[in-house]
Amino acid sequence: MGGRVGVVLLSLLLLCSMLAGCFGDDDSDQKKLIDLVVHYDATNGTIQQSFIGGSQISFTSVTFEFDFARTTSDYGLKTFTLDPGDGRAIISKDASESASIDVEYQIHGMYTVILAATDINDNTANMTVVVRVEHSVEWSEANSADPDTMEINTTPGSEDSNPKQIVVESVVENPSIFGTPGSPVTVTWELTDSESNSKGSNTEQIPDGQSGTWDFNLNYPSQGLHDLTVTIDQGTDRVNINHIVDILYEQEESVPNPYQQENESGEEGSKSE
Repeated sequence: MGGRVGVVLLSLLLLCSMLAGCFGDDDSDQKKLIDLVVHYDATNGTIQQSFIGGSQISFTSVTFEFDFARTTSDYGLKTFTLDPGDGRAIISKDASESASIDVEYQIHGMYTVILAATDINDNTANMTVVVRVEHSVEWSEANSADPDTMEINTTPGSEDSNPKQIVVESVVENPSIFGTPGSPVTVTWELTDSESNSKGSNTEQIPDGQSGTWDFNLNYPSQGLHDLTVTIDQGTDRVNINHIVDILYEQEESVPNPYQQENESGEEGSKSE
């Protein structure tokens, strides 16, 4: 009797061990239903804007492209989506019609983009990509006796980011008028914040036919409208003005993930040999 009981217990132990092994294999070998693979060539860009005489003449936004073409699923893929990270609606594409999503930004900032793929059984896989959008503005004014104020908006398009720096490169020219003796002019540059606090200034006398420059960096500016002004303190000559202002961010964007077609071709070629 004792021997029979021992055999039964041994059989139960072996069965439990086999079942535990099976369950363990299921957990360790379980694969993802969706293999989300997205390629993108760039994760940073700069908005370009130009003004002449206070009027905008050009504006170029930043667009990023995300390619889902190499995403696979155990079942059929239904949709690809992109959340821009700035409060706008999610962009959705039918996976049977397009594997690419473009997103445009017209306001500077750091944006956390959420990319996702969903299959026909509503299984979903997602990933995040951080993109950096900066802003460069060129402002020109000619033959001015009372220069206009240049407004600089430092408010980003995303709530969780703030500019690292405003970079000002300004040139004021006191042009010579052919056949007419000119006189020097004294000008003052000043950058003020949204509460009219002066953040930096410079005064310079510019002889006839020459130019003066002001290069200034404001670190971690407050959000809101900043004013860049040029005031003619002394002199009756008119001046030409050219400002280049950049709104910059910390370089904390994701690393680009371009599609390496040449490498794949090379590997295929080596295999065929």
